[in-house]
Amino acid sequence: MDAAQWQKMANLLFDLEKKILSKEENPALQRIYDKMKQTVEESGIFLYNPKGENYTETRTDVEANISGDSTSNLFISDVIKPVLYTEHEGRKSLLQKGVVIVSSK
Repeated sequence: MDAAQWQKMANLLFDLEKKILSKEENPALQRIYDKMKQTVEESGIFLYNPKGENYTETRTDVEANISGDSTSNLFISDVIKPVLYTEHEGRKSLLQKGVVIVSSK
């Protein structure tokens, strides 16, 4: 697969992870997900979920939609698309900005 196909696979994996976590524990499904994620990471693409982290306007790894009226004490309340990185010769490069929903604490 080329890089664009691996990126698409990484996004699909993230969607699958969100669905797995929203339901009851299913060890068999979790094992399959873990193997798929490992395969994507072996191709050099790494998924990062920033959910729950503080948000500032200076962050360059996400594109945010702010929920609510307050603009102080913000955190990432939901992740639509994960942050994707590639790693080559020990250096990480941003492949895809995450798309997130930001709320006030």
